[in-house]
Amino acid sequence: MEKFYTLLRYIVLSILVGTNLALSAKVVYFTDNDIRYRWDNTKTYVAVAPAGTGKTYVGDVTIPATVIYSEKTLNVTGVYSSAFSECTYLTSVTLPESVTSIGDYAFDSCEGLRSVSMPGVKTIGHWSFRNCYVIESLNFSDKLTSIGNYCFDKNLKITEVTLPATMTNIGGYAFEGNPQLKKITSLATTPPAVKKGYLDGDEIYTIFDDNDYGDRVLYVPAGTVQAYKSSMGWHHFQDNIKEISLSSIEDIKSSNGLAVQATGHGTLEVSADGETVLFIVNLNGQIIRKVTVPAGKSEIHGLPFGMMFVNGIKIIVK
Repeated sequence: MEKFYTLLRYIVLSILVGTNLALSAKVVYFTDNDIRYRWDNTKTYVAVAPAGTGKTYVGDVTIPATVIYSEKTLNVTGVYSSAFSECTYLTSVTLPESVTSIGDYAFDSCEGLRSVSMPGVKTIGHWSFRNCYVIESLNFSDKLTSIGNYCFDKNLKITEVTLPATMTNIGGYAFEGNPQLKKITSLATTPPAVKKGYLDGDEIYTIFDDNDYGDRVLYVPAGTVQAYKSSMGWHHFQDNIKEISLSSIEDIKSSNGLAVQATGHGTLEVSADGETVLFIVNLNGQIIRKVTVPAGKSEIHGLPFGMMFVNGIKIIVK
């Protein structure tokens, strides 16, 4: 009998504890330095949220890596769904490396948005940058793995895109309505899976408006042309799939304002006179990394060991 009552007390206590936890868990919205955040108060991280009723984000916005609320230091790790949607007068957003995800519709119809810095982003949701008419370049994180459906629909000024080696999935019609996008570089040795969409009721695998990719050219790592030609979605490039070579990367050149030093453990220290796009290329002409660095000193981590070129500067990574 004593064992029975002991078990009963344990069950009742468990129910009470569980109920209290459930009651204490809730989603909280708060604002700090004009940025609104969404926080599940059982977590140690937050996401950037819509500005709130009657409010909007304008101008150049910089998101911090951490924020303090209720005497807790919380990591900023995401941009919540529709966080910046229809912020017409938003011109740029700088995300910290701690932000790893961008939600669906996050920047949808930001008609004045010119640039987004997203150095740590791994996933970008559906329709995230739709109707961002004046963005002129997309500098993806070298950690990016997936892009959602219609993600960059009607980015009218984009002329070229480089997808990192980490990419595994790209949404249907991801670059629909991009008339000037003529050059795509994919650094992935395994072609990223293109999700299916529908056109006139038929299944279709495409990243553009239809199956006709016109004169667009796809550059891929050496030895992978046939794999891309055989992969759904990529096969529409047909004979316009070419191997990456040093001569095909027009932007690679030495710069008097650039200094590069190997510091060990797969790390480079870079000093630049101004914001610079770096192309890190191996001896086979394959782009290992494309990254934008700010003026001054910065570090690039996680590189393979061996000889490579950084904007034409030869370096040995140890």
